[in-house]
Amino acid sequence: MKKILLIVFALLVIAVVAGFFIRGEYVTQQTAERTFTIAEDFTKVRKIMVRTNAAKEIVTMGGDSEFISQHWEGGDLDLGEEKVGEGKILKMLAGESDYKLDLTGELQVRTTDEYIGKNEVKLQQVVKITPDEIDSQVRLKKPGEKLLDYQMGTTLARDDKQTKVTLKLTQKIKTEAPWWAHSIADRRVQGSAAKTIENQEAAMRELIDLNSEDVGVFPLN
Repeated sequence: MKKILLIVFALLVIAVVAGFFIRGEYVTQQTAERTFTIAEDFTKVRKIMVRTNAAKEIVTMGGDSEFISQHWEGGDLDLGEEKVGEGKILKMLAGESDYKLDLTGELQVRTTDEYIGKNEVKLQQVVKITPDEIDSQVRLKKPGEKLLDYQMGTTLARDDKQTKVTLKLTQKIKTEAPWWAHSIADRRVQGSAAKTIENQEAAMRELIDLNSEDVGVFPLN
Protein backbone atom coordinates (compact mmCIF):
# COMPACT_ATOMS: atom_id res chain seq x y z
CA MET A 1 0.00 0.00 0.00
CA LYS A 2 2.87 2.34 0.87
CA LYS A 3 4.49 1.72 -2.51
CA ILE A 4 1.20 2.37 -4.31
CA LEU A 5 0.79 5.68 -2.48
CA LEU A 6 4.34 6.69 -3.36
CA ILE A 7 3.74 5.84 -7.02
CA VAL A 8 0.49 7.86 -7.08
CA PHE A 9 2.21 10.81 -5.41
CA ALA A 10 5.12 10.62 -7.86
CA LEU A 11 2.74 10.61 -10.81
CA LEU A 12 0.94 13.65 -9.45
CA VAL A 13 4.24 15.48 -9.01
CA ILE A 14 5.28 14.59 -12.56
CA ALA A 15 1.93 15.79 -13.92
CA VAL A 16 2.17 19.13 -12.11
CA VAL A 17 5.80 19.69 -13.13
CA ALA A 18 4.96 18.79 -16.72
CA GLY A 19 2.19 21.34 -16.63
CA PHE A 20 4.75 24.09 -16.10
CA PHE A 21 6.64 23.13 -19.26
CA ILE A 22 3.86 21.86 -21.52
CA ARG A 23 1.56 24.79 -22.17
CA GLY A 24 -2.08 24.03 -22.69
CA GLU A 25 -4.88 25.99 -24.34
CA TYR A 26 -7.94 26.82 -22.30
CA VAL A 27 -10.86 29.02 -23.31
CA THR A 28 -12.58 30.82 -20.45
CA GLN A 29 -15.69 33.00 -20.73
CA GLN A 30 -16.48 35.25 -17.80
CA THR A 31 -19.11 37.90 -17.14
CA ALA A 32 -19.14 40.76 -14.65
CA GLU A 33 -22.12 43.02 -13.97
CA ARG A 34 -22.52 46.14 -11.86
CA THR A 35 -25.45 48.45 -11.11
CA PHE A 36 -25.17 51.80 -9.34
CA THR A 37 -26.91 55.15 -9.04
CA ILE A 38 -25.62 58.62 -9.87
CA ALA A 39 -27.19 61.38 -7.78
CA GLU A 40 -27.91 63.59 -10.77
CA ASP A 41 -31.06 63.98 -12.83
CA PHE A 42 -30.93 61.86 -15.98
CA THR A 43 -31.54 64.84 -18.25
CA LYS A 44 -28.34 66.46 -17.04
CA VAL A 45 -26.42 63.18 -17.28
CA ARG A 46 -27.66 62.58 -20.82
CA LYS A 47 -26.62 66.07 -21.91
CA ILE A 48 -23.14 65.51 -20.51
CA MET A 49 -22.78 62.07 -22.11
CA VAL A 50 -23.89 63.33 -25.52
CA ARG A 51 -21.98 66.60 -25.49
CA THR A 52 -18.70 64.98 -24.45
CA ASN A 53 -19.23 62.13 -26.94
CA ALA A 54 -18.88 59.64 -24.10
CA ALA A 55 -20.11 56.88 -26.44
CA LYS A 56 -16.59 56.51 -27.79
CA GLU A 57 -15.04 56.64 -24.32
CA ILE A 58 -17.26 54.08 -22.57
CA VAL A 59 -15.26 51.12 -23.86
CA THR A 60 -11.90 52.58 -22.80
CA MET A 61 -13.08 53.82 -19.40
CA GLY A 62 -12.14 50.45 -17.91
CA GLY A 63 -8.46 51.12 -18.53
CA ASP A 64 -7.74 47.90 -20.48
CA SER A 65 -7.91 49.45 -23.96
CA GLU A 66 -6.93 52.62 -25.80
CA PHE A 67 -9.16 54.52 -28.23
CA ILE A 68 -8.00 54.68 -31.85
CA SER A 69 -10.95 55.73 -34.02
CA GLN A 70 -14.72 55.74 -34.37
CA HIS A 71 -16.91 55.85 -37.48
CA TRP A 72 -20.70 55.95 -37.68
CA GLU A 73 -22.76 54.47 -40.49
CA GLY A 74 -24.14 57.16 -42.78
CA GLY A 75 -21.31 59.56 -42.02
CA ASP A 76 -19.38 60.70 -38.98
CA LEU A 77 -21.23 62.79 -36.41
CA ASP A 78 -19.10 65.06 -34.27
CA LEU A 79 -20.85 65.08 -30.92
CA GLY A 80 -17.86 66.34 -29.03
CA GLU A 81 -18.10 70.02 -29.94
CA GLU A 82 -19.09 72.43 -27.20
CA LYS A 83 -21.61 74.00 -29.56
CA VAL A 84 -23.53 71.73 -31.88
CA GLY A 85 -26.02 74.41 -32.90
CA GLU A 86 -25.62 73.72 -36.60
CA GLY A 87 -25.06 70.00 -36.20
CA LYS A 88 -27.26 67.15 -37.33
CA ILE A 89 -27.98 66.09 -33.75
CA LEU A 90 -29.55 69.45 -32.88
CA LYS A 91 -31.76 69.35 -35.97
CA MET A 92 -33.00 65.89 -35.05
CA LEU A 93 -33.54 66.40 -31.34
CA ALA A 94 -34.14 70.04 -30.47
CA GLY A 95 -37.52 70.58 -28.90
CA GLU A 96 -38.68 67.01 -29.40
CA SER A 97 -40.00 65.18 -26.33
CA ASP A 98 -40.38 61.75 -27.96
CA TYR A 99 -37.24 61.55 -30.09
CA LYS A 100 -35.19 58.42 -30.57
CA LEU A 101 -31.68 58.42 -31.98
CA ASP A 102 -30.11 55.19 -33.22
CA LEU A 103 -26.42 55.16 -34.05
CA THR A 104 -24.50 52.18 -35.43
CA GLY A 105 -20.81 52.36 -36.00
CA GLU A 106 -17.39 50.85 -35.71
CA LEU A 107 -15.02 51.49 -32.85
CA GLN A 108 -11.34 50.62 -33.14
CA VAL A 109 -9.31 50.20 -29.96
CA ARG A 110 -5.95 48.83 -28.86
CA THR A 111 -6.17 46.25 -26.09
CA THR A 112 -3.79 46.35 -23.14
CA ASP A 113 -5.16 43.37 -21.19
CA GLU A 114 -2.51 41.09 -19.64
CA TYR A 115 -3.99 37.98 -21.28
CA ILE A 116 -4.61 39.50 -24.71
CA GLY A 117 -1.58 41.73 -25.05
CA LYS A 118 -1.46 44.78 -27.33
CA ASN A 119 -3.69 44.20 -30.34
CA GLU A 120 -5.87 46.43 -32.46
CA VAL A 121 -9.45 45.18 -32.55
CA LYS A 122 -12.63 46.39 -34.22
CA LEU A 123 -15.90 46.57 -32.33
CA GLN A 124 -19.44 47.15 -33.51
CA GLN A 125 -21.19 49.76 -31.39
CA VAL A 126 -24.92 50.37 -31.33
CA VAL A 127 -26.11 53.40 -29.34
CA LYS A 128 -29.74 54.29 -28.71
CA ILE A 129 -30.69 57.59 -27.09
CA THR A 130 -34.18 58.53 -25.92
CA PRO A 131 -35.38 61.17 -23.42
CA ASP A 132 -35.23 58.57 -20.64
CA GLU A 133 -32.41 56.21 -21.57
CA ILE A 134 -29.01 55.81 -23.18
CA ASP A 135 -28.15 52.27 -24.23
CA SER A 136 -24.76 51.33 -25.67
CA GLN A 137 -24.03 47.77 -26.86
CA VAL A 138 -20.56 46.87 -28.06
CA ARG A 139 -19.42 43.57 -29.54
CA LEU A 140 -16.23 42.25 -31.12
CA LYS A 141 -16.59 42.12 -34.90
CA LYS A 142 -14.00 39.42 -35.55
CA PRO A 143 -12.37 36.95 -33.12
CA GLY A 144 -8.65 37.41 -32.60
CA GLU A 145 -5.92 35.00 -31.66
CA LYS A 146 -6.68 35.25 -27.95
CA LEU A 147 -9.73 37.49 -27.66
CA LEU A 148 -12.52 35.30 -29.04
CA ASP A 149 -15.50 37.38 -27.95
CA TYR A 150 -16.12 40.69 -26.22
CA GLN A 151 -19.52 42.11 -25.33
CA MET A 152 -20.16 45.18 -23.25
CA GLY A 153 -23.50 46.73 -22.42
CA THR A 154 -23.90 50.16 -20.80
CA THR A 155 -27.33 51.49 -19.89
CA LEU A 156 -28.14 54.81 -18.23
CA ALA A 157 -31.81 55.32 -17.34
CA ARG A 158 -33.98 57.86 -15.57
CA ASP A 159 -34.69 56.80 -11.98
CA ASP A 160 -36.87 59.47 -10.38
CA LYS A 161 -34.45 62.38 -9.87
CA GLN A 162 -31.40 60.17 -10.18
CA THR A 163 -29.71 58.11 -12.89
CA LYS A 164 -29.45 54.34 -12.74
CA VAL A 165 -26.46 52.82 -14.52
CA THR A 166 -26.02 49.16 -15.44
CA LEU A 167 -22.71 47.83 -16.76
CA LYS A 168 -22.22 44.30 -18.08
CA LEU A 169 -19.03 42.90 -19.58
CA THR A 170 -18.49 39.43 -21.06
CA GLN A 171 -15.08 38.29 -22.29
CA LYS A 172 -14.12 35.04 -23.95
CA ILE A 173 -10.36 34.58 -23.86
CA LYS A 174 -8.05 31.77 -24.96
CA THR A 175 -5.36 31.29 -22.33
CA GLU A 176 -2.29 29.08 -22.08
CA ALA A 177 -3.32 27.63 -18.74
CA PRO A 178 -2.46 23.94 -18.23
CA TRP A 179 -5.20 21.57 -17.07
CA TRP A 180 -4.52 22.10 -13.38
CA ALA A 181 -4.75 25.90 -13.68
CA HIS A 182 -8.13 26.22 -15.42
CA SER A 183 -9.86 27.46 -12.27
CA ILE A 184 -7.04 29.97 -11.73
CA ALA A 185 -7.52 31.32 -15.26
CA ASP A 186 -11.28 31.57 -14.65
CA ARG A 187 -10.75 33.60 -11.48
CA ARG A 188 -8.20 35.90 -13.06
CA VAL A 189 -10.30 36.67 -16.14
CA GLN A 190 -13.37 37.13 -13.94
CA GLY A 191 -11.39 39.46 -11.67
CA SER A 192 -10.15 41.40 -14.69
CA ALA A 193 -13.71 41.88 -15.99
CA ALA A 194 -14.93 42.96 -12.56
CA LYS A 195 -12.06 45.43 -12.21
CA THR A 196 -12.78 46.84 -15.66
CA ILE A 197 -16.37 47.76 -14.84
CA GLU A 198 -15.31 49.11 -11.44
CA ASN A 199 -12.95 51.44 -13.31
CA GLN A 200 -15.76 52.34 -15.70
CA GLU A 201 -17.98 53.35 -12.81
CA ALA A 202 -15.22 55.53 -11.32
CA ALA A 203 -14.49 57.15 -14.69
CA MET A 204 -18.17 57.77 -15.40
CA ARG A 205 -18.70 59.39 -12.00
CA GLU A 206 -15.67 61.59 -12.58
CA LEU A 207 -16.93 62.61 -16.02
CA ILE A 208 -20.30 63.65 -14.58
CA ASP A 209 -18.71 65.51 -11.66
CA LEU A 210 -16.33 67.43 -13.91
CA ASN A 211 -19.14 68.58 -16.21
CA SER A 212 -22.12 68.88 -13.88
CA GLU A 213 -21.75 72.65 -13.51
CA ASP A 214 -21.16 73.26 -17.20
CA VAL A 215 -24.13 71.69 -18.93
CA GLY A 216 -25.31 74.98 -20.37
CA VAL A 217 -28.44 75.19 -22.47
CA PHE A 218 -27.69 72.32 -24.82
CA PRO A 219 -31.17 71.74 -26.28
CA LEU A 220 -31.83 68.10 -25.47
CA ASN A 221 -35.05 67.96 -23.46
